[in-house]
Amino acid sequence: MALVKCKECGSDVSTKAKACPKCGAKAPKKTSLFTWLVTGFVAAAMIGAFTSDPSSTSNSSASASSGAGSTQSTSSSAPTTTNTAPVVTAPEWRTFESSDEMTGDKSAYAVSPNAGPTKRMGFPYGDVEAWLGIGCDASSEWAYIGFTQAPNLTDGEIEDGYRSFRVRVRWDDNVGFETLSQKWSADSMHFYNSASAIQKMSGSGSVMVELNWHGEGSVRFPFTLNGSSKALQHIRSKCSRF
Repeated sequence: MALVKCKECGSDVSTKAKACPKCGAKAPKKTSLFTWLVTGFVAAAMIGAFTSDPSSTSNSSASASSGAGSTQSTSSSAPTTTNTAPVVTAPEWRTFESSDEMTGDKSAYAVSPNAGPTKRMGFPYGDVEAWLGIGCDASSEWAYIGFTQAPNLTDGEIEDGYRSFRVRVRWDDNVGFETLSQKWSADSMHFYNSASAIQKMSGSGSVMVELNWHGEGSVRFPFTLNGSSKALQHIRSKCSRF
């Protein structure tokens, strides 16, 4: 038999006594082995929970989430972005009709977008632009270059009422010569061989015309021929009904 101190009066009390014989205070209950085992297990579990690797728990949760449903994983994923260059389409030729108010004669035209020279000219030609054109009426066709300001060229041959110029022209990658004529002070120049020029316009992708401009030297105008063949067919169908 073992003795313990009473928690109330301090007298010796047998561990088998139910109360202190001096003060009558109840003796403390003895903790059983089972209780100690349960308490130790709970304490160990709590310590393990606090010291476990949080990343492993996070990874396990992520794996379980992705495996639970593929549709949920797909919908929550970030969208894929593809960098693509914007598609740039060159402007096409346009068409229009004209009518002489005095005679009633009609004509149709196909013209390229306006183009400036490859190198800007000085005053007073700094804003000059040009366009390539094809015209037709009921009986003929012609090819020409129009300008926003009458071209002032050098080295031309003087004819009766006009001047002619032999100029370099590059159709795609093929460089050759064409003869252009300009009436005095006119803001356009016509191809001497219009049939050949029209054929090249409808069968090429681009053209560059080199002009010997007064005070500027060689001035080059690049023109797109995108849509020229379609525009030519359109005005021909109109001119055939004039």
